[in-house]
Amino acid sequence: MSSILVIDDSPLATSLLADHIRELGHDVVTLGAVEELTPEFLKAHPLDVAVVDLSFNESHLTGIDALMILHEYTAKTKLVLFTQGDKAVAELLRDAWEAFDLACVVSKTAPISNQIEAIDEVARTGKAPMDPVLQMRLPSKQSPWRTISGYGRLVTHAGHAKLWRALIAAHREPSYRDLADQTGLSLNTVRNYREQLLPELSLHGMDNPTMREMQSFAERCRPFLEPFITAKLGKL
Repeated sequence: MSSILVIDDSPLATSLLADHIRELGHDVVTLGAVEELTPEFLKAHPLDVAVVDLSFNESHLTGIDALMILHEYTAKTKLVLFTQGDKAVAELLRDAWEAFDLACVVSKTAPISNQIEAIDEVARTGKAPMDPVLQMRLPSKQSPWRTISGYGRLVTHAGHAKLWRALIAAHREPSYRDLADQTGLSLNTVRNYREQLLPELSLHGMDNPTMREMQSFAERCRPFLEPFITAKLGKL
C-alpha cells in the first residue's frame, strides 16, 4: 500500500479519483488548494506519490508551486501531473515537464480507468507512461537549460532580481518607466538589464520578447525565479 496525495481544486474530481485509488488498497489524502500544502502537512503525511493539478482558479498559486514545495520538502515523493493540458495550461505543462523529474503526466480527459491504472503503476513501480495525447503537445526531448537550477542564470545579480520582482508584481504589460519607478533603477539601467537577459531568455523559447511577454513569463515562472530573487534581495 502506498500513501498518495491528490491536490486539485475540483472537489468532485478529487473525491472521485481518491475513491477509485482507495479501491486499489492505497491510502489517499486530498487537498483543494496549494496553500494547504505546507511543510507541517508534509511532516504529518509522508507521501509516496503526489498527484497534482496544474491550475487553481481561486488562487494565484499553480501546480508549479505545489511541485516546488514537494521537491523541496519531500524529494523522494513521486510526482504525477494531472491536467487537461489544454491551451490555457500548455506553457505551464511544458515548464513542469522540463524542470521536474515527473513520474507520469495523466490527462483529465482520459478514461478514469486509464487515470487510475497510471497512478497505480507509479505507486507500484515508480514510473508510468505519459498520456500519449499530452506527450504529442511537448517537445521531443527536454531542454537541458530549463532545469530548476537553470533559472538561476536569469538572476545573476541584484539588478536582475529587482527587474524580475517588478515584472512579477506588474500583472500587466509594464513600460520601462513603470519598471524604473518600481525598482528605483534608471531607464537606461532597466534597458541594459533586459538586454543582458536576452541570450538566456532565448533558451526558454523567447527571442527578443516584448515586455508583455517577459511579464507573462515572470508571472508564470515565478516559483522557479523566486528562490533566486530572494537569495539576491531577501524576502519582502
